[in-house]
Amino acid sequence: MTPAPVPKYMYIVIMSGLACLFGLLVGPIGWFTLLPLGVWGVWFGYVRDMRPQAHRKPSSFRVSPLSVEANRKSFAKDDIHRLIVKNGISNEVIPNVAIVNPAMGSVMGAAYRVKVARVTNSLEVETGGRAYVLAGGMDQTTAFGLLHDVSKVLGLAIA
Repeated sequence: MTPAPVPKYMYIVIMSGLACLFGLLVGPIGWFTLLPLGVWGVWFGYVRDMRPQAHRKPSSFRVSPLSVEANRKSFAKDDIHRLIVKNGISNEVIPNVAIVNPAMGSVMGAAYRVKVARVTNSLEVETGGRAYVLAGGMDQTTAFGLLHDVSKVLGLAIA
C-alpha cells in the first residue's frame, strides 16, 4: 500500500520564497541570514513530510482466513482483539465502525494540521494489549475500505 501524498504547506513556502528574494536584494548580511532561512523554509514547507513514519513509507501485509502477517510478525485470528482505523496526527480511533473478533469477546499551523490529518489514517490490528500498524497514510475512505476487506477475509463480525 502506497501512502497518499502529503499536502504542501504553501504559506511557509511563499513566505520563505519572499525571504530568499529579500535576502538576495539586501546584500551580504541577507545572503548569510535570510537566504539560508528562506531555503530551509522552502524545504520545510514543500519537501518535508510531517506525518509519523508509519504513514510515510509504503507497507504491505498478507491476510488469510486464519491470520494477518505484517512487518515480519504474524497475528493469529484468535489473538486479534479488533481492527481499528486510527488517525496518526490526533491519535484518535475513528468511531464510525469497529470490527471485533467474536472469539475474544507540532509546530504546524492548525489549518495545515487538519489538511495533513486527512491523509494520516491507518489500519491497525490490536492484539496482546498493543496496536500494530498494517498500513498508514490513507484518507478515511481508503482506510475503511481496507478495514472492510481485511475483516471480510478474516471473517470478523462488525460491531
